[in-house]
Parts: sequence; structure tokens; C-alpha cells
Amino acid sequence: MLFTALAPLLTSCDRSRPAARTRATQPTTVESTRVAPAPPVATRWDSGAGPVLLTRGPSASNAYVVFPEYDDSTLPDTLQLDASTLQGDFVQLVNRAGSLDSVSVTSAGTKVWAGDDCVEWPTATLAVGGDSSRAVGWTVGFVQQHVRPISLDSLGGLPSADSARLAADLTRLASALPDDVAHTFRGIPFSVRYAYRFEPASGVDAVIADLVQRLNQEASPLEQHTILIAERPTANPDTSYHVVYHERAGGSEDSIETTDVLAGVRFTSPTRLALVVLREGQDTGAYALLERSASGQWRVQWTSVHTGC
Repeated sequence: MLFTALAPLLTSCDRSRPAARTRATQPTTVESTRVAPAPPVATRWDSGAGPVLLTRGPSASNAYVVFPEYDDSTLPDTLQLDASTLQGDFVQLVNRAGSLDSVSVTSAGTKVWAGDDCVEWPTATLAVGGDSSRAVGWTVGFVQQHVRPISLDSLGGLPSADSARLAADLTRLASALPDDVAHTFRGIPFSVRYAYRFEPASGVDAVIADLVQRLNQEASPLEQHTILIAERPTANPDTSYHVVYHERAGGSEDSIETTDVLAGVRFTSPTRLALVVLREGQDTGAYALLERSASGQWRVQWTSVHTGC
């Protein structure tokens, strides 16, 4: 499970925080790099999404409390994060399938960040019931009535013919993207790591996918991940998808930062759609919101502090 794998990342304390990633210049020794088609946009958390983001801990009743007002560039040397004010509040828990459940916070703690100590989020305990509870499979949570979940339908849930056709369409789209700066991966076939279909707006069919290229060098295997979002009109399913957002990350198989989709939500004030994603590297992890504007433009609206050591 993605979340149990993240737990040791949040508790290991034997490394210093990583330096910023740099653009790859030597294809045979690709450094971890993230390439997007547009200039970087200053990101911010919208208060309409609530005061904090909750992400799943080692079990359904455990949560990490992410304070969104900080990012890597604004993190002070010493900081105390107090999540205890959440105790007794109700939070909305959602999952990739679009299910929503409301549960109470039974306890929450504080966390102090000081100097070169490891960066860890405070934790909270939730009143999640037994295995039959809808909340057991939750991925992210929000305080009060701030979100409505959307369904993300996995490629694996489609009939085999539809799945194969969608995988072929995604490979074609990824191959045609113009800004592949890592010459090492040119000509290497893509495999679909995941793909989720969803409806971002009325009359629009969309898919988000991670397509992977692998170079099995003996000393240092390399990977390149292409995250893309593609859309087409729902009324005409024979129309080809067109890419509306993409980014790439390439580097060593052991150190590359990957992106996983945790949930899709519609925020209610103001109304907008966002995909909650986890950026996870070897020793660090951060959360981000990929948002779609009313005009259909996608961008990274917010990215959290990178936790870890």
C-alpha cells in the first residue's frame, strides 16, 4: 500500500534534507528532474479547501495533518505545528472511487520542527469504524463541508478491449509530446503505470495517467515518468483525446520522484475541481493539488513542504 510505504519515510532521521533537483544535462547519468510545458506558477492553498489536509497514515484510523500554509521556500528554521484544535471536529474522508464519509477526530497532537531535524507532520486519530465502514479505504480528508468527491475509474476496471485501446491512445499521446529533453529515453517504449478516467466538467471525459520508460543499465537503472491529463467530449467517444497538461520526471530508479493520484474532489467555495497527488521520492514526500480552472486550464495550484530527512 502507498500509505504504509510512506510511514517509514516520515520517521527516518538519518539524512539531511535533499537539495533542489536540477535539470538533466547528461543523458547517461540523468539527475532527478521534473519538466513541465509551462513556466513555474506560484502556488498557494485556497482557504476554501479548509484549514488543513489530512492524509492516510499506517491504518484507517491514523492520519497525518498537513498544514498547507507552508512550502519548502517559506519554511522557518523552527516551527511548532499544533493540530490539537482539530479534536472533536468532523472531517470528510474520500477515496479514489468517489466515496465520502464523515468521521470525528478523537485526538490530535503537535509537532516541532527545529534546525536540521526531520520534517514530520503532526498525527491525528480518527473514529473510523470496523472493516465495513465506508471510511476504511479513504485516502485524503478535509475539515467540514468543503468538498464533494469525484469518481476515478481505474484502467484495470475497464473491459480488456477498452483497456488495451486506452493504453494505446495514452502511449501515442505521450510519444507525441514535444519537450523530451532526456535523449536517453527517446525510442524506449512506454508502459502504463496507472490510468484513471473521470469527468472534470459536464460533457468532458478525461484521463490522468503515468507512463513509464525504463533503461536497464547494469550499474544504475534509469526511469522517466510522464504524467499527462487528456480530455475529449463525452458526447463523441470516438473523438481522440488531446493532452491538456503534462510533466516529466526522469532519473535514477532509486531516487526518482514519482507522482501518485490519491483522490479527485470538487471544492465548493469557490467551485473548482482538483486532483490530490503525492510526490514521493526515496527519502522525501510532498502533496500537491492539480486544479482545473473554469476555462479548462490545468496547473499545479499548491505543493506542500517536503517531509523526510
